Parts: sequence; structure tokens; C-alpha cells
Amino acid sequence: MNRAEHPARGPGKLERAERDRLARVYETYDLDPRYRKIWSSSPATSYMMRRKWESIAAALRAARLDVSRARILDLGAGGGWDCARFRELGAGDGRLVALDILEHRSRQARSSHPWMASIVGDAASLPFTDRSFDLVYQSTMLSSVLDAKRRASILEEVRRVLGRGGIFVSYDVRYPNPWNRNTRPVRAKDLRRAFPGWTMDIRSLTGLPQLLRLVAPISLHACRILETIAPLRSHLLALGRKP
Repeated sequence: MNRAEHPARGPGKLERAERDRLARVYETYDLDPRYRKIWSSSPATSYMMRRKWESIAAALRAARLDVSRARILDLGAGGGWDCARFRELGAGDGRLVALDILEHRSRQARSSHPWMASIVGDAASLPFTDRSFDLVYQSTMLSSVLDAKRRASILEEVRRVLGRGGIFVSYDVRYPNPWNRNTRPVRAKDLRRAFPGWTMDIRSLTGLPQLLRLVAPISLHACRILETIAPLRSHLLALGRKP
């Protein structure tokens, strides 16, 4: 994968501040028993992940994207688990790049998934040339970016590194979380505004996790019924195609 043609440089002041903020946030998540319980393996977590990836796979098939030939970039990849999902969909080992701003998360991805490229970098200033990728993906990364200008810079970088006909896939929260001030929702109108002239398919997805955690241990069928009620769906899945 080609790198940007500007000289190598260390992290800027804003990047360091954001990296330090996120490091504090994720350290809090890691130490808080409530978050560990929420994100641990459970019927609700398994159900949400399965439904999410069924929807992503269907959307990519509808878009006629050949995942096996696509150059894929995962922004805010963390431990690389979603890259592993793309591999299950047929993505080639040498065509996946996992990017995260936190060094220890990137190391975790390299350790857990040695078959993929895992790099430390800032999504607001990507180290890649124009049109380097066929698919750029983010999952609940944008909602962790609280500054509107920084979020806009990330979306501008997505536009830049995608090739013609390339696809941006975004999965993120659509509602504010009153229990977590470290997130801000990603709205459909903001995504449409960020990609003028693009074909955009945006749909709500995923039952409210608080409800699914109560219902999933009893009945997965009831979870599906909950998801038929649009206001009870907590996330947006967006697929945008670059002209």
C-alpha cells in the first residue's frame, strides 16, 4: 500500500492531545467492571454482532463490491476484530490495513491477527496517497471523536483515499448516550453533507443494547421483533459510494 508522499513526521500537538484523551477514555473502559460486563461475550453481544455483519455483507453484495479484490482500510480498528470479519467475507490477507491512533491497540491487532497490516496513525491525517483504497470502514470510531472539526477532517480523508467507485461503510450510534459523555452520535444528515454527490444508503440497525441485554437471554426471536420498531434501533449503517 502506497504511503503519502510527504516527509515522515512525528505526531502533532492536536494528534497527541487526542491520542492522550482516547488513551484515558479506553483505560477507564478497561478498568470499569460495568463496561467489561457490557462488552463481554453474551447472548446479546453475539446477536448484535451477527446481525450487524449480516447487514454489512448484504449491503456489500448489493453494491457489487468484490471483497476478495478490494483494498480495505479499517479506521479505529482497535484489536483488528472487524478486519477478521472482512477476512471471513473473502478479503485477501495482503489487502487489509488496520489503523488505530493508540499504539497498544495496534500492537494487540498485530499479535492477534499477524496476517494483516496494523499501523498506528491519525484518521484525520492518513498516511496514504489519494485513491489508495476501494473500501474504507469505521465502526463506532467517529462517535468517539467529540470535536466537529476533527470529525470533518476524518471524513475529508475518507473522501481523499477512496478510489472512484470506492465505498465508505460506517456503523455508529444514532442517539446520545446519557451514561457516556465520551461519545457523540453520528447523524444521517451529517454523513450526507460530508459526501455531496455520493450515492448514500443509510438505514437504522441494531436494537437498543439495553433492551437486547434483557431480552436476548430469553428469546432471540423477541430481539428481532424489537428491531422492527424503528425508534428502538440504536445505530446507523451507512454505505456511501464515491462517484
